[in-house]
Amino acid sequence: MTSSPLDLSAQAAALAADLCARVPQFSHIDTGRVLFALSRSRAEGTHGTYARIAPLRFAEGHDEYTRRRRGMLETFRMPALRHEGRDILYVVYLMVPRFLRLTAAQKLNTLAHELYHISERFDGDLRRFPGRNFAHGASRAAYNRRIEGLIETYRASSPDPALQQFLHLNEEKWRTGELSLTGLSVPLPRARLVARRRA
Repeated sequence: MTSSPLDLSAQAAALAADLCARVPQFSHIDTGRVLFALSRSRAEGTHGTYARIAPLRFAEGHDEYTRRRRGMLETFRMPALRHEGRDILYVVYLMVPRFLRLTAAQKLNTLAHELYHISERFDGDLRRFPGRNFAHGASRAAYNRRIEGLIETYRASSPDPALQQFLHLNEEKWRTGELSLTGLSVPLPRARLVARRRA
């Protein structure tokens, strides 16, 4: 007999709020404007994406973006997203079941990794590093070390273990039906063309 469904979105949101309250590098994040949604991952194994973040604004928080293409100026706009009366700026997608294959420590690291992508201005854009690889900077290893340092800060603050209980859930329990999951389902936000004119 399965227990009541576990709301993975709500669990992740609660843990994210605690991370942001305890780690100074996350203090600019208003988790009430960040949604945690579930997305299905079909590939087997542990390689691949465990989570991803979707910003709802363009560079520097702009609502619109204009590009020149084939003699035309095309203007794109990101869709507005509201949830429980709040304007949402980011959606973090947890890839299920691949996310469940991680250890508890790896799941916590993954959440912190996605939160660190949020711009320091919390304007709907991503944190941008210099160079071509603006998402992670010149060194992915350095980015990962930075995340590990943030996790150490969080653990040193004596957080409530109850907020991390869901991190110990695994794919086997989900496959056998012992664990039932629920959560938000949010279509991936995509920019739409709103104007097109000759340059």
